[in-house]
Amino acid sequence: MFEHPLDKIINPASIIVAGASNNVMKMGALQSLNLLNSGYQGEIIFYHPKDKQVLGRPAFSRTEDLPFVPELALLITPCQVTPKVLDDLGQAGVRHAVIITGGFREVSSAGAALENELLDVANKHGIRFVGPNCIGIINAHNRMNLTMFPYHDRAGGLSLVSQSGSYVTLTLSWLRNRGIRMSKSISVGNSANTDIVDWIDYLGDDPETRAIVLYIEGLSRGREFIETARRVSRKKPIVALFIGGTESGSRAGRSHTGSMGGPDLLYDGVFEQAGVIRASTVDELFSWGHTLANLDAPAGKRMAIVTQSGGPASSMADQIERCGLELPMLSDELQAEIRKYSEPTASTRNPIDLTFSLDHESFTDVIPEILMKSGEIDGLFIHGLMGTGFVDEIYSSLKRVVDVPKEMILQQVRFDMTKIIELPRRFGKPLVSSTFQFADHASEALLDNDIPLLPTPEGAVKAMAALYKYSQIKHSLNGSAAQTETTERVVDKLPLSIDGIINEFDAKKLLASYGVAVSRERFTHSLAETKAAAAEIGYPIVLKGLPDGVAHKTEAGLVHLGIKDEAELVIVWNKIEASYPGCARLVAEMLKGQRELMIGMTRFDGFGPAVMLGVGGIFTEAIKDVAFRVAPLTQEQAEEMIESLKLKKLYGEFRGLPAVDRKALAKALIGVGRLALEHPEIAEIDINPLIICGDRPVAVDALIVTR
Repeated sequence: MFEHPLDKIINPASIIVAGASNNVMKMGALQSLNLLNSGYQGEIIFYHPKDKQVLGRPAFSRTEDLPFVPELALLITPCQVTPKVLDDLGQAGVRHAVIITGGFREVSSAGAALENELLDVANKHGIRFVGPNCIGIINAHNRMNLTMFPYHDRAGGLSLVSQSGSYVTLTLSWLRNRGIRMSKSISVGNSANTDIVDWIDYLGDDPETRAIVLYIEGLSRGREFIETARRVSRKKPIVALFIGGTESGSRAGRSHTGSMGGPDLLYDGVFEQAGVIRASTVDELFSWGHTLANLDAPAGKRMAIVTQSGGPASSMADQIERCGLELPMLSDELQAEIRKYSEPTASTRNPIDLTFSLDHESFTDVIPEILMKSGEIDGLFIHGLMGTGFVDEIYSSLKRVVDVPKEMILQQVRFDMTKIIELPRRFGKPLVSSTFQFADHASEALLDNDIPLLPTPEGAVKAMAALYKYSQIKHSLNGSAAQTETTERVVDKLPLSIDGIINEFDAKKLLASYGVAVSRERFTHSLAETKAAAAEIGYPIVLKGLPDGVAHKTEAGLVHLGIKDEAELVIVWNKIEASYPGCARLVAEMLKGQRELMIGMTRFDGFGPAVMLGVGGIFTEAIKDVAFRVAPLTQEQAEEMIESLKLKKLYGEFRGLPAVDRKALAKALIGVGRLALEHPEIAEIDINPLIICGDRPVAVDALIVTR
């Protein structure tokens, strides 16, 4: 039997409501009425300081008088008394709660103190609760609705965890019209005691949940999110919508990495590491989740389209390529078979455009089945199935010349949908449909049988693409090697930093210890030492001034490239000396390469160190082709990070240049992450540029900033 510490919150045998009243204009009354009318079969009792009856049921003012110990408390009480009410219920033996009440840390420091009181009470009694400041929870399978909005549909396989109450409640009628049915919906509110991570963990083992969708505004336990979601994604899909990652939410730092490390880029990487599919709109969140909850993932990318309209077919075909799916030309034999059941004007190459035809049997029964069993496709799109809806639209014109009741015509065009509905189950291949006419018997049949039906052709393709992406995620996660834990530090103590900056020479030595290839160089203090170092390394060389505390040497005029001989060296030495008397110098080999990358590390609250890879050089900020992953990185994650760059083709074989040594690049990424984990006093790392010399990525400049 399925058991989990949070199970009594979502599957209680009895509920006590504190804060309900007989005034139906109050929130407590609305939520209580919704619970009473939802069909919940457990015991419901009320807790009220004054009223003897609430909504026609007995109410208790003292916990000592309760007829039994309820498994769950629903609190809709004023915020000032909520800790006391929770304490009273805790003393009576209640161990689970949903706290709707607002007025806590979301409004003021005083509210934050009140929230801490709630947590103290919960810890004292061992209470797990949702909220505060949430809209409630829904379990459609046991008909328990603790929100203020009714749920009128049957239970489905999609569960939602949301940091917004609106997406738990105000979407319900919209979802019902789209045929999207929920299993569980949890509004986490302030997440004081249970958060998104806890509920992912719960839903991962919930047999009634087949897919999970998340609405996220921010994560306070980012590392735990990655670990938990990655584990759950191995067995069921997760789709997330993250809001809050725009430019206004980015943070600035002393390095390029810090200034480019906005939350949106971070969450892209976090979702990739966690095996979570990222949606960009609420519509995508729910439609993708619905598709993933109800269809098997395709075995491959090969898709077919069956439609009666060329425009939507073209839109689908275009979107298929954009989403990384394939639209193969059907074999001559398969096309010949399809032509037996299509009009002479139809196209059978793929898309199969049947043009306008009233032969619904071919459209719904024969041709889709031929395609499904052909072995030439992995998934099928159907667009434009329409019967009664079409008659509804044209009947006003028909009745001018046809004296037939509308209902009789509707009955004649009500073709059977049984075979097409059974196709995904029979052949184990996904069928996703789209239509512009939802008020139609064909659409209703698809919706009633959990066949995803999207309002646009492009939306249908994106839903199928999410299904295919999950097949890749699942294969990757289940085949990936476990993270190897290392116990010994590579370097025990960091070099000395001045004004929070480790000088470039020491920074590169440190990075080299962690697997980053660096340029050959010497640290000097006098002109004589500099001449000797240049002669040893060999001209042309690079000379840099290293005054204490200067982060960006180029802007300070301290970097001089391509020095050809000793005479030029002396001139440059004196120039640096005039601006920064007595500062150390760095003599380095002059490396050339036509391609540059950048590696960095910055820290984010809740996530710890995040490693960055991006296009390097002077256009780093302008191009912003970067990827983030949270440390530690596996070899597989590092290589996937490299593959995620938009300009990745530049780092393969390109115009006579060899492909970058990806193993070496991955080793550097892993090493930077390990360095940051082993030394939390490092705030930021900036390796820019990382020049590609032949196929070797070599760090020619590095900045390490300490806290």
